[in-house]
Order: sequence, then C-alpha cells, then structure tokens
Amino acid sequence: MNGIAISQNAANIGLAGQPNTGKSTLFNKLTKSKQHVGNWPGKTIEKKEGLFSYNNRHYNIVDLPGTYSLTANSAEEIISRDYIVSNDIDTLIVMVDASQLNRSMYLLSEIVGMSIPTIVILNMIDIAEQKGKHINISQLEMSLGVPVISMIAAKGKGVVDLYEAIDEIEYQNTLLKTESFFNHYEEMFGEDFTHLVELLKKENFGKYSPEWIAVKLLENDVNIVNLVMHAVKDQYLSEISIILERNKDGMSKSAQCKHLWIGSNLKNAVNEKDTMNNFKRGTFDKLSTHKYLGMPLGILMILLGIVASFIVAMPLMAVITGMVLPKVSFGLENLLVQWEIFPWITSLLTEALVPGAFMAFFMTIFVGAFSLVLGFMEDIGYMARIAYIFDRAMSRVGLHGKAIMPFISCFGCTLAGISGSRVIDSWQKRLLTITSCMVIPCAAMWGVIGLLTSLFFGANAVWVIISLFIVSIVHIKMTTWFFSKRYIQDEDTTGLIMELPPYHKPNWKTIFSYTWNKMKHVFKKALAVITLVAVVVWILSYSSNGVLEDSVIYSVGKFLEPVGRIAGLDWKLIIAFIFSMMGKEAALGVIAMLFGVGSGVNSVSGMMVSGALQYDVASLATAIKSSVSPASALAFVYAFYFNVKCMAAMASVKAETHSVKWTIRITLYYVITALIIGAIAYRIGLLIF
Repeated sequence: MNGIAISQNAANIGLAGQPNTGKSTLFNKLTKSKQHVGNWPGKTIEKKEGLFSYNNRHYNIVDLPGTYSLTANSAEEIISRDYIVSNDIDTLIVMVDASQLNRSMYLLSEIVGMSIPTIVILNMIDIAEQKGKHINISQLEMSLGVPVISMIAAKGKGVVDLYEAIDEIEYQNTLLKTESFFNHYEEMFGEDFTHLVELLKKENFGKYSPEWIAVKLLENDVNIVNLVMHAVKDQYLSEISIILERNKDGMSKSAQCKHLWIGSNLKNAVNEKDTMNNFKRGTFDKLSTHKYLGMPLGILMILLGIVASFIVAMPLMAVITGMVLPKVSFGLENLLVQWEIFPWITSLLTEALVPGAFMAFFMTIFVGAFSLVLGFMEDIGYMARIAYIFDRAMSRVGLHGKAIMPFISCFGCTLAGISGSRVIDSWQKRLLTITSCMVIPCAAMWGVIGLLTSLFFGANAVWVIISLFIVSIVHIKMTTWFFSKRYIQDEDTTGLIMELPPYHKPNWKTIFSYTWNKMKHVFKKALAVITLVAVVVWILSYSSNGVLEDSVIYSVGKFLEPVGRIAGLDWKLIIAFIFSMMGKEAALGVIAMLFGVGSGVNSVSGMMVSGALQYDVASLATAIKSSVSPASALAFVYAFYFNVKCMAAMASVKAETHSVKWTIRITLYYVITALIIGAIAYRIGLLIF
C-alpha cells in the first residue's frame, strides 16, 4: 500500500466532484505521500485512498471517480453513488467550480435526498472573482443547509477551514435541505410525484430517501428501477408503472427541476459583473475550439508538448544508457569474474537484473517528463479543449476526444501514450485508449520496418508503409469494438458531456507533486514487471557457450514453427517475433544473432535490455535476403508492426490499469491478432510475389 495502512478507527470521507473541479489537487494536498492507488473491488476502475490528521484525529479519504451525475450511465457514476450511500462513509465533500456554479452544481443536486452529512467546497474562488463573480458564502450556506468553504486548492487556501468543518460536522450531522428542491418536482410533475413518493414510503431504502428514489425512477435510472421492482410489493408496482408510463419525458423535466433549484440557490448568493478579462479569455477559447483552426492548434500544442518532454528526458536517458549502464554492468561483471562467481550468476546479474532495473528507471524518467507536460496542460485548462475539438473524430473509432493526446504521443514512445491516457476522465474510455495505444507505431520500430521494406520491396516500400497505416485504423476500430463488447459492456454510449474549465496560471507545486507521485508509482510497478520479464527471457535464452541453438528458446522456436509456417514465419522469424515483444530497439540485434551475423552476449535478454549486440548491417541484409522470401518478409513486417511494443510498455499498462489480468489480456490479444494479420499478409504476398 505504498507504505500506508488504512486506519480502521478513523472517520471515512468521500471526495466527489465533476472532472476539472480540482478534486485530485485537494486530495493530494490533504494526503501528501500517505495515499494508495488500487482498484475498486471487482472493477478495473482506479480507486485512490489516503490518510490525513487534524486535531489528533485521523481520517480516511477516498477520491471518488470524477462524474457529472449519479445516474447509472457509467461505472464511475454507479461506484460513486454506491459508495456515498454505503455504511463505509461518514462525510461527503463535494467539489464545485466557483467560476461555473450554474453547471458545476449539477452533481450537488444529485445528492439532495441522500442521508449523508455533506460539505460543499467552492474551488477556484479566485477565478470566479477575476470573472466578476462575488459569492456570498453565508447566504449560500443558509440556502443549502450545509457548510460551504471557499477555496483555492492549488494554493492551499481554505484547507484549514475545511479541516475545521470536517472536525465539526460529526456533531452537526448537516444534510442538504430538501424542501425547496422537491417543491420544484411537485410543481413540475404534480400529483404524480407526490403519489409516487407515498408509494415508496412504504419501503425502507436506507440512505436513499423516497423522494430521491422517485426522482431516479422518473429519470428511468436502470439500477434504481430494478431496486424498486425487487423491494416494493406487487400491489404497488402497477401504480408505479402507470405513473412512469405517463412521464416518459421525466429525464428532461428532472433536469429542468435541478437547474431551477440551482438558480434559486444562486439568485441571492451571487453577484456578477462583466469584465474585460472575460472577453480576452473568450477570444482565445474561440480559437482553441474553432471548427477548423482548433484541430491544427491542438496538434501543434501536443507536438510541442512531446518535444518538451523529450528535451527534459532524453539527455538524462542518454547519459544513463550510454555511460552509466555500461560502466555499472561491465564493472560488476569484471568484479564477479575476479571473485570467481559462477558464470551463470554473473550473466543473470549483468544481463538481466541490472539492465532490467536501469530500464525501469529509464522508463520512469520518460514517464515523469511526459507527466510534467501533461500536468501543465491539464492544470491550465487546455486539455478539455483538446477533448472537445477531437471528440467527433475519435468517437468514430469508439474513443474519447482526449485519446488524440496519447495517440500522437505513441509515435514517439508507447510509454508516453499509455501514461498520457490519464488525461481521460472516463475509466472505460481510458482502458480502451491504453489498449489501442499498442496499434500506434513507436519510433523504435522503424529501424526494422525501414530495413526490411527497403531491402525486399525497394521503391514499393512506401506502399507497404501506407498499407500499414490503413490497417492500423481498421485495427483500432476492431480493437475498441472487441473490448467494448466483451469487457466494457457497461460503458456510457452517450456523447461527450464535459465542462470547459477557465484558463488559469499553472500551479507548479501541484504539477511537480503530481509528477513525483506518478514517477514513484510507475517505477515500483515497472521494476517488478521488467525485472520479472528480463529474468524469464534470460532463463529461456541463456547458454553457457553463447550459442542460441543450445538455449531453451531455440527449442521453443522449433516447437512453434508449425504455427509460424501458417503466417509464413520459420523458427528464426518466430523467435524474432517473440523477442520483439521485449524491446523494439534491440530487435535488429536479435535478428542479426538469429541469422548468424552478430556476436556479443550469452543471452538474448542481455542485448534486448541493454542493446549490447554488435552487427554489420550489410552482412545482415545479405543473410536475411538469402533465406527469407518476399512474402515471408511482408508477413513478418505486419506481425512485427502489430505485435506488443515492448516489455516496458506492458509494465506501463500494469501500472495504469492496476490489473495483471488486463495486462495479460492485452498481451495475448495483440500476439494473436498480429499473427493473424501476418498470415493474411503472407497469403496476399504469395499472390503478389
């Protein structure tokens, strides 16, 4: 649990809010390093828990998934709702964007009627004031009936007031006022609402009030409908069904009631003035969300972000891989030889464990640099604009608009894309994006692709590459469809619903804190996965004399050769395909060893992780062309292109999904589909060549 243990005697707090309200910023501010990231039970959706103390009292806090409502449209909404009404929570904190109260308070309206002590936080109060909004906190408290805290979470302002409110709420047990809220429903639905509530009062729904249940029934909330059907006596079900049948437009009417309630609460609590600052922000927003100019601007900003992350990461990574790793590895090897340690132990340490640890560190640096860029773009409010402008294009392949960011990042490195998927609020869409990132070619692949396509197809190599991109689009569409149907069936299929947060200055302390926490988490996960894979590969490929035919992997290759033949791959190409999953950078080295033109280490893992093998490109080209047919080369190019990118990428998948099962599922999917696509390419190659 990252060094923390959730206290059994502490009060439990839920932290809820719409995306972009600063919820995660407050969570990090409260918990600092005392936080744990895992999964909700039975779900792949991320669960963040943490600890903090005040006045010698301890509190557990759970950062609930960001959501716009508590209607059962997505797993995030259901998880948040179930946790709020569970016995595991003592107090609920609801984050609201003070600069956009009319829309940001909608989630708060979803909680009215739940029996849970609530505290409301008006975050980004400084942005509201810059936009000419003056909020009377006392008046708003009086209208809502619960504590209201003005806050600038990024600067820590208002946190002390929150501590005091949390400390006092246990004795006050304050709930959101319900009378004015449900009066709007009585006026809108008339006797139907009143009668529906009377029927529901005959049963006990725990922390759900009969009025809240009635609202969700009118909204046709599937989970609540099922709950009522199993809880209410049959003699009342027919009456309930008749009422619901008369109110098929209940969803739109309910939304009107909630907006009327929000407006009535804000009427006397908010004074708003027009400012020139609003005009300036609106002008830039028009450019960033423009139908034609917004997309090129978004791509430019993403590319600049990628360049910035490379500028930060590449010098340090170059020093590590070019100077530090060789010195450590060779120095350790010489030391172990002097001590006359068993050769296999020396090989294990220098060709698997040490390079594996360095690769985990290498990966962490890159992810940290990219997280810094992402954190900056998210913090200033620009990522929401990218999602908006790209949503239509990305939705055609079943993805969120923000998926464009990780996708473009993948062209540099798949690690960046997988890590960049964190900007996507919907966990299901994030999983689909992580899964689809494996389709996008990374920069390290083009050494192999470029050599083989130019060697076998000459000037026609460009058509092979174009065909790879075309198949990639089809593959992404197929991948999102496959995983949506089989594993993410509860995904919300409605269009993009989101707020465009106001632009504001970046809070570097928050951004660096986010980046540091991300790096620690990724390094821990990557070190475990990469080291394990490196050791397994070392075991399979080690031979005391450095001859591959004397290793286990040779036997594996010969065993799989009949399967490979279907895709036009002999045992050498099958082994190259398998080891291409370890790392694309060293794939040419593996191919060189397989075709007898390389020399270097005692195990393939040594070269896969450290790139230690040396080979002559001209000799390699001659050896490959003399024993591989054009059709087989085409098959291998396709299989190699669509295979799992590298073990560091899979470690990143594990770190982001917190799921071994999902990581294995993605790995098997890409291995199998890569071989199938390779087999199809081989058959087409036989017809052409």
